[in-house]
Amino acid sequence: MVGWRWMMGVMVVIMTMAGRLCAQSTEPTAAMPVLQALRWEESVLHIVTSGKVTFHTFTLREPLRVVIDISPCTLPKEVIQPEGDTPTAVERLRWAQFKEGVVRVVLDLRENTQYALSTAASGTEAMLALGAAPAEAETKPRPSAPAAKPVKPPSPPAELVQMEWQHDKDSARLSLKLSRKVPVRLRPLKEGYSTLLEMPQVKLGTDLPADWKVNHPLIEEVQFSPDEKGARAALLIRTSRAAALSVEYDRQQPVITLAVNRPRNAHGKLSEKHIVIDPGHGGKSLGAVGRGADGVVYEKDINLAIAQRVQALLLKEKATVTMTREDDSTVDLYDRPKLANEKGADFFISIHCDSTPKPNSASGTTTYYHASDPDGRALAQAIQKHLAAVTGLPNRGAQTDTAIYQSGFAVLRRSEMPAVLIEVAYINNDKDRAKLKDPKFQQKVAEAIVAGLKAYVEGEREEQVAEGQEAHILPASDKKETEPPVQIPEQL
Repeated sequence: MVGWRWMMGVMVVIMTMAGRLCAQSTEPTAAMPVLQALRWEESVLHIVTSGKVTFHTFTLREPLRVVIDISPCTLPKEVIQPEGDTPTAVERLRWAQFKEGVVRVVLDLRENTQYALSTAASGTEAMLALGAAPAEAETKPRPSAPAAKPVKPPSPPAELVQMEWQHDKDSARLSLKLSRKVPVRLRPLKEGYSTLLEMPQVKLGTDLPADWKVNHPLIEEVQFSPDEKGARAALLIRTSRAAALSVEYDRQQPVITLAVNRPRNAHGKLSEKHIVIDPGHGGKSLGAVGRGADGVVYEKDINLAIAQRVQALLLKEKATVTMTREDDSTVDLYDRPKLANEKGADFFISIHCDSTPKPNSASGTTTYYHASDPDGRALAQAIQKHLAAVTGLPNRGAQTDTAIYQSGFAVLRRSEMPAVLIEVAYINNDKDRAKLKDPKFQQKVAEAIVAGLKAYVEGEREEQVAEGQEAHILPASDKKETEPPVQIPEQL
């Protein structure tokens, strides 16, 4: 009798637990919150979501921008149209699905601007105030959100009052004297060896001569132009070959110096150089995955196939080549640049395939360099120039890796030599993936990488800039009617 009662008790417990499990399994899975609206109210950006989320903000430089990561969150099917007028301190507002479950909102700033982020108690709205704390909302912001200190109204544009060149065979220095100190930034453009020196809040001084000239074998063209509002200027520098550009600030005087130099290891012949080729991922690290009607493709396999072709071409050039992996083996992330450093290599080239959370949402080729490294930027421009000519895909340009991660890519950050990371194409884009799988395309890519590297070291074949040839600097107002002023493009 006792045994029977015990068995009945056990059965009751089992049935109760089963019922609870069934009830839990029938509960609907909560939908991920969706980004609903972006709305400007004067200098305050309101970010609204359909459900409770977490807002995390931080600042990135080169170029200067404020980043807000929203999680868990996804983008809606329909395109969001920001409401209200964008403040003058903001160059552009953009947003994207950074990764699964994270929406990233980015404010590209014209100059360093204070900001404060507060969140509604509901967790469905954040207010990012530029220059001051956001206005009071119906729900009180979190106590931990610090209020930004009041800032003075924007200063009038600084004047560019003097320009002076100093140069020798392998370098040139352009000193720009301003009426006051202002921040500037360098941005590589997609077209060849073109770089933009952006100068927010700068206008051309009235006492400057109508024409400036400089003789230099590295410099092909220099143009100066303000924007239509006259409150932002740009200096466009086109060089005849890969060149290392950097900006120096005078600590005492409002003087900015643009240095144009022959980059590191850009001398001699390619045959004299030691190159470390890094096929990204491998072994247990599959990398990005491409899926389609033709099956599954792993990034690690495409990376190795292209890297082996690059290796073969470089060996034909009599260069010294070291591979971080020769087969489908697992290599620690930090061991890759460590190997290049221990070998004393001249260059580090990491080969990858790009991907996005949503298939077929992006396409193209990108070459990354670390932070604002002048030599890495020059190498990225040289390789990207040649890749863009053969891939038949959108040219996404040479870009800093801090646009992706605040500290950049580990393999680039830890390399002690000019280093780049190439995202050949998007493996989860049907068109890009078809190309990536094609051996002929892989060979074209490999040839372009080697051609770009050779151009960095030895110069372009078409480079015919003679010593003493004049490169002109002309204000937009003094150009011929047939020559359009410099267009300041959108952020890449």
